Amino acid sequence: MNYAGKSERRSSVRLKVELRVYYGDHQSKLLAGYGVDLNSGGIFLATTCSFDVHDIVKLKFSIPSQEETAAYCNARVSWINRDRDRPKPEYPVGVGLQFVDLAPEDLSSIMSFLDVEAAW
Repeated sequence: MNYAGKSERRSSVRLKVELRVYYGDHQSKLLAGYGVDLNSGGIFLATTCSFDVHDIVKLKFSIPSQEETAAYCNARVSWINRDRDRPKPEYPVGVGLQFVDLAPEDLSSIMSFLDVEAAW
């Protein structure tokens, strides 16, 4: 068994999910939306809010099956699917977000969730 390939696969697991996400530019004024794609490095957020690449967005979300604990972090807008300009047409209007300061325990929870779901 090639363990190097396995760890590479694990770090790149990406799943389509419907995940409730609270987001905004200030923790006390968060909007609600849905993440539709999750990996250990970030999330795609379906939203019609206007963002620019490199904007920092505050996030709050719970990993499925671990709803009792919420993850809080900042994320950077990596790419944008606009209504008339969709680099990834298979995704809805929204933004690809890269986690900036995700706590190690939250990253571990995400990776565990992705591994379990990917095994199905």
